[in-house]
Amino acid sequence: MKIPAFLQTSFGKFVLAILPWICAAPYVYAHVGLAKTVPDHDQVMEQAPTKIVFQFMAQVTITNLRLERTSEPRVGERIEVRLPRNSIGQSTAFGDNIVLDLPALEPGAYLVTYQAVSIGGDVLVDDFAFSVVAPQLPVPQPL
Repeated sequence: MKIPAFLQTSFGKFVLAILPWICAAPYVYAHVGLAKTVPDHDQVMEQAPTKIVFQFMAQVTITNLRLERTSEPRVGERIEVRLPRNSIGQSTAFGDNIVLDLPALEPGAYLVTYQAVSIGGDVLVDDFAFSVVAPQLPVPQPL
C-alpha cells in the first residue's frame, strides 16, 4: 500500500498525530452528568440525611447549591448548606464524588438545586427532590 505524499510531509505527520485528539475532544466532556445522589431523587426517608453525596461522571466543581423546603408549613424556606471555599471565595467542592454536610432537617419535602462546572467549562444545572417523613409509631395491639 502506497502512503500518500501529503502524509509523508512534516505537516501531514503532525495532522496524523493530533487527529485522534481532535476527534475525541467532543466526547471527553460530553457526559458530565450526574450519576447518582444520596439521597436519591424522590427518595422518602424516615431518618433525615446528614450529608448530600454527589457522584458525577467526570470531575466537576459545584459552584452553587440551594436546599429549599417544598412542603407546608414553611414552603420556600431556604436551608443553608455551606460549600467549602478557598481564601478568595471560590468553591473547592471539586471531584467526581463530592460530599457536603447538611444541617439537621425536620420532616418535610426538600428540593436541592445545584450548578456544577466541568474541567472543560461545561455547566450543569439540575435539581432533585427528597422527603423526610416522621417515623411511624407502632400501633398498640388490643389484649
